[in-house]
Amino acid sequence: MTMRVPPLDPEAMADPIAGSLELSRAVRERLPLLLGALILSGLFTGGWLVLLIGGAASYALDLAATGDIKALGALFLLSVPLWLCVLALGLLSRGVRFFGGFGAGHIAVERASRAEPGAVPYSGAPLHPAPGGLQTSCGQGGVAPSTVFPAPFASVLRLAREPSSRADEIAGALRLMSVLFVPLLLIVAADALLLAEGGTLLWRTPPEGGGLVDAVLLLLGAGALWASAGSIPMLVWVARRLAAIEMLEKAGPATIPAGPNPMERFLGHLGSDPRHKGPIEEWRRAGAMASLVKGASGASYEFDLHLVRPSGAGARRSLYLKRAPGPPTLRDIDDIEAAVKDVTGATGSLPERVIILYTPPRGTGPGAGPGDEVYDRLMERHISGRVGWTGYACAIELVSEQPDGTYDMVPFKLPGG
Repeated sequence: MTMRVPPLDPEAMADPIAGSLELSRAVRERLPLLLGALILSGLFTGGWLVLLIGGAASYALDLAATGDIKALGALFLLSVPLWLCVLALGLLSRGVRFFGGFGAGHIAVERASRAEPGAVPYSGAPLHPAPGGLQTSCGQGGVAPSTVFPAPFASVLRLAREPSSRADEIAGALRLMSVLFVPLLLIVAADALLLAEGGTLLWRTPPEGGGLVDAVLLLLGAGALWASAGSIPMLVWVARRLAAIEMLEKAGPATIPAGPNPMERFLGHLGSDPRHKGPIEEWRRAGAMASLVKGASGASYEFDLHLVRPSGAGARRSLYLKRAPGPPTLRDIDDIEAAVKDVTGATGSLPERVIILYTPPRGTGPGAGPGDEVYDRLMERHISGRVGWTGYACAIELVSEQPDGTYDMVPFKLPGG
C-alpha cells in the first residue's frame, strides 16, 4: 500500500526522458487504485446524499403538515452530514477531472515508450528546437494548435506532465475528503447500532432494511478510505518525482570533466553519480576491458562498458555503453536495441541506461550530428519489455562532446520543452 518516496535529487535518474518513463510506468500500475478510490468515494457520497435528501424531504413534509418542532430539529441534524457530503462531492469532482487527464497522459507516454503511438493532437504549447538545431517531425518553430502528428515522444510527455503538476494538490484533496468521511462513517456506524435496538439516527422510523443499507455504506466508506490511503502516497511521489525531473532539466548540459580521451572523460562524468562510482571502480580493477555479454538467444555482444548494480528488493539495473566513431545510423540503433533486449532476457537485469558515445565529425554541417530520422526514432521509440512481472522502458542515449565543453545528449528534453 505504501510507496517509497525518492528524495528531491536529480541524480536519482539518468535524464528527464528516463525519469518520465519511470514515472509513467509507476503511475500506470497505480491508476486502478486511484480509480477505485474515486468510484468508492462517489458511491459512498452518493448513497449518503440519497439517504439524507429522502430523510430531509420526509421531515420537511412533517414540519409543514404538523409544525412539530421535533421535525425542525431533525432537519437541522441532517443538515450537518449533508454539508459534509456536499464538500466531499466538490472534492470528488476535482479528483475525477484530474484523473481523466492524469491517466490518459501517462498511458499515452507508456504506449509511446513501447512504440505504439497513435495520432495525438498537440496542445498548442510552443516547441523547442531539437538538440544540435536538428529539425524534428514537429518542426523547429512550433506548430498550430490544430496540428495532429504521430506522437513524437517529447510532445507526448506534455500530456502527462501538465496534469501531473497538480498531483500534490489532488493528494491534499483526497486527504481532506478522507477527513470528511470519518464523521460520516461514525454516524452510519452509530445508526447501525441503534437500529439493532429499535432506534435510528438517519431514518424517520426504523425501516425494515435499514441495517443492510448502513452496512453497505460502511463497506463503501471503509473501501474509499483504504483506496485513498494507497493513492495519496502515489500522488505525493509523482509530485516529488516531477520536481526532480524539472530540476534535472533546469540544470542544463553536463560539463565534460578532464581526461585523456572521450571514454575516460565520460567515465569521469558517470563516476560523479554515486550509483555508478562503485561499479566503475570495480570494472577498472578488473582491467577495464570491453565486456562480452551473452544473450538469451545464445549470441554474445560486446560493449565497451557493462555495469550491473543492485537496485533494492533484489532487483538489478544495468548500464550499457558502446563507442562509435561517428553519429550512429538507424541500423546501429536497431542492433543495440536487439542486443540489450536479448541480454536483459538472459540476465534479468533491467536496463537503466543504454549509451552510444560517439565522436562527431568536424564542422557543424548536416553530418555533424545524428540525422533527423535517428533523432525522431530516439524520441518516439524506446527499449521496452518485461522481466517476470516487472516492465521496463529505457531510452537509447547518444552522447558526444561539444566544442563549448559540454555533452550533447539525445534524447534530452530541453527546459520548458
